[in-house]
Amino acid sequence: MKIKQISILKQFHCTGAACPSNCCRGWKIPIDDDAYEKYITEKGFFGFVLRCFLVKKEELTSFRCSKRHYRCPFWGLDRLCGLQKRHGTDYMPLVCVQFPRQLSNFGSFCEETLYLACAEAARLFIEQARAGIPFDFESHNGDVSYEENTTNDDIDFLHYLLKSRDELISMLRGGCGLNTALLAYAKEAQNQCLAYGAENAGTQLGSSRSPLPSPLDYSPADNAPFAVDAAGMYTLFFKGFYHPSLKHSSPVLYKLCKLYIREFYTLTKSNPKAADKKLSGLMANVYEHVPDFDALMTAYYEYYLQKNFLDIFEDYSFYKHMLCGMAQAQMLQLFVALYCKGRRGKKKHPLSTEELSVIMAVYERRAPQIEDALKDFTQFS
Repeated sequence: MKIKQISILKQFHCTGAACPSNCCRGWKIPIDDDAYEKYITEKGFFGFVLRCFLVKKEELTSFRCSKRHYRCPFWGLDRLCGLQKRHGTDYMPLVCVQFPRQLSNFGSFCEETLYLACAEAARLFIEQARAGIPFDFESHNGDVSYEENTTNDDIDFLHYLLKSRDELISMLRGGCGLNTALLAYAKEAQNQCLAYGAENAGTQLGSSRSPLPSPLDYSPADNAPFAVDAAGMYTLFFKGFYHPSLKHSSPVLYKLCKLYIREFYTLTKSNPKAADKKLSGLMANVYEHVPDFDALMTAYYEYYLQKNFLDIFEDYSFYKHMLCGMAQAQMLQLFVALYCKGRRGKKKHPLSTEELSVIMAVYERRAPQIEDALKDFTQFS
């Protein structure tokens, strides 16, 4: 099997107890079938404790955690995993062993990346982006233990997606930035997919005689930079991102959410123009603390495409996936700006890599929920 690994993957090592934003708290820990069988057959008092902490609801089995502390019950006071200390890594749930690695098997090749929801992965991303090193895949042949996770067998379409991703990334590296030209390409590619599917049911899209568009045909000069207005940010925030449970699952993120609500909840509804002006000023304030923020956000979207663009192979939703990545980048800027605004005694000091990586990590754990808000997000429809 050809295995493609993103360039920061080999550098990653879990920092364990030293992690500033541990992955053992903030979300439910799903239990895979193999781990479940081990836990229900474990003998002695430890087996009794394991079974007390198992919760099985419909198709999801997880560890029971208190709503107040929102942490894995086996995360100890030493900030290490009790399961791993007692029985080793193989005894941990599969998701704990793999995280923050994202493993995708497309049948003919695999791609392995890192979720930036891990503070150490986010730190590696920031350092490489600031060093100007591109986020490319490094390939080698080997065996994989994870199964194929796609139902599509249209290899020609997959090759088209790979080529399009390379072209999109070349545009970003050429100075395109987050631009509505990329969305214009996404909308046209999706429309052609839908039109072809309606006329040629049962045939593979990759066999079409009419080639799908190339991103290179869409000039950034003819389009505007991507920017979400106050009303759009309000929709993304309340229709998808925010939830009161963040108070316990992610206190750092919850504090920033409360600051956003205080600053924009009433203003956006009562005076949209004033809200737009205030949002623009807040977002611009980021550059005083992170002067290279635009370059970081371009790298962030490039990394997003490397990690998520091939999701289109499963659902053909070009526009949704590409818009979601841009919206996530804009909202990340919002949370960095809110953090900078709330810094006490350091308002004129540059944001450290460690601070930025923690903000990125806690934000990334919730960012996928933004997709839920896109159906109500009309600014670029």
